[in-house]
Amino acid sequence: MADDAHHPPTRRRDAQDNRDRLIAAAREVFAESGFDVPLDAIARRAGVGRATLYRNFSDRYALGSAIFASNVAALEALAAAHAGRADAFTTLLSAIIEQQIASHALVPALLTGPGAPDLHALARRMTRLLAGPLRRAQAAGAIRRDLSPSDVLSVIAMVSAAVVGAPTLAARRRRATRALQLVLDGLVPRA
Repeated sequence: MADDAHHPPTRRRDAQDNRDRLIAAAREVFAESGFDVPLDAIARRAGVGRATLYRNFSDRYALGSAIFASNVAALEALAAAHAGRADAFTTLLSAIIEQQIASHALVPALLTGPGAPDLHALARRMTRLLAGPLRRAQAAGAIRRDLSPSDVLSVIAMVSAAVVGAPTLAARRRRATRALQLVLDGLVPRA
C-alpha cells in the first residue's frame, strides 16, 4: 500500500460515503462470488452507478487494494483500542484471520494481478501493528518467546492458504479455525 492509501485525499462527505459503500459492497460480493464477479454487481450492491464505481476505482485490482487498505486501517484501530491489554495479540490475530476468511478471493488475485498492492509496505504495516502486542503476549508467557512478527505473517499466510477453495463462508471459517488451532499449538511455550 502506498502512503496515499494510509492518508487518503480529503473528499466531499457524499463522495466518501459512496467510496465506503463501494468498498463494503466489494468485500461482500468478492467473498460471495469470487474476484471475477462483474463490477456492475458491486455498483448495484453499493447503490451507486457504474460511473461512480469507475470514478473511484479504475479496475477490480484498485478496488481489491482499497479493501486491503481498509482492512489494515481497521486492524490499526483495533490495535489502538486494545493497546496495553494482555489479550491484544490474540484479538488482533483473530481479527486478521476473520479478514482472511472474508477476503479469500482477493489474496490470490491481488498477488498475481497487474495492479498488485505494495506488499512490502503492507507487510511493514502489519509487522509494526503486531510487534507491541506480540512482545506483551511473550512477556506474559502466553506466546513462545522466539516468535517474531514476520513469523506471525507466515502463520497468517498458512491459515489463509487453508481457506482457499472452500466453497462457503462456513467451510472457510471451519478450515481457518482448525488451521489456526493447529498453528497456535506450535506458538505456545513448551513446559
